[in-house]
Amino acid sequence: MLCVSVRADGSLHSLWELHGKHNTVYLLGSIHVLRPADYPLAPVVLEAYANSKALLMEVNLEEMSSEQVQGEMLASATLSDGKTLTDVLGATRYGRAATLAREVGVELSLFDQFAPWFAAEAISQLQLSQLGFRPESGVEMYFMDKAQKDGKSVAGLETVHDQISLFQNMPLDTQADYLLTSLEQAHDLPKDVDSMVRAWQRGDTPWFETQMKSEFGRDSRLYQSVLGARNRKWVPKIEALLNDDKNYLVIVGTGHLVGQGSVIDLLKKDGISAAQR
Repeated sequence: MLCVSVRADGSLHSLWELHGKHNTVYLLGSIHVLRPADYPLAPVVLEAYANSKALLMEVNLEEMSSEQVQGEMLASATLSDGKTLTDVLGATRYGRAATLAREVGVELSLFDQFAPWFAAEAISQLQLSQLGFRPESGVEMYFMDKAQKDGKSVAGLETVHDQISLFQNMPLDTQADYLLTSLEQAHDLPKDVDSMVRAWQRGDTPWFETQMKSEFGRDSRLYQSVLGARNRKWVPKIEALLNDDKNYLVIVGTGHLVGQGSVIDLLKKDGISAAQR
């Protein structure tokens, strides 16, 4: 594989470039929800899309609207066997979680029938929505809409079922820790998301590495479930694209592209250099 040097002007973005013999594969780190004011995207990112014939994302978002997928998501988010969130967390952890949730304007009791992972995601999404962030303004939705209009193919590195299983198969105790960690960070979310968008726009990988350590540093099992194991599954698929003769734009969460065990790190270990653009 060919190695491309980093741009001489020092202006970087959350975009990496891999070269095969006959094609280029662009890896774009995304933020899944953005504000309309965070557009337009950088010209180098739009250029990567324009140069690509096909788009790959973590999942093909077109799948999300099917009734079957919606039903599977609801089933996986609901606790079984009559359990409640109080049962899963235990009185002490539940009390702590309820207090933290109330501090950001959410009554945890609303989620008593739901799995901890779902409560964590729902509360984060609610907060982000209040701050003006919209899924339809996220990087994936933006490029999926463009690809549909431009007649470019869209596919996923994994299925929606894979993503649902990721949380569904996570031990309830690990989910409980995930909920508590998420709520402990909720106070700083307004400040952190502004910092995250700025870091993403300038390709500040150390900022994201620090965030990953903060979020997952206390529980390596959580890191492996949410990021590490998935990175290892994706890398062979990304490497296979380098044998093609058409260019691809691959979009995954920026956390998958920074630090040890990241997609970039695993590619490097396989002898494939990725140049940050």
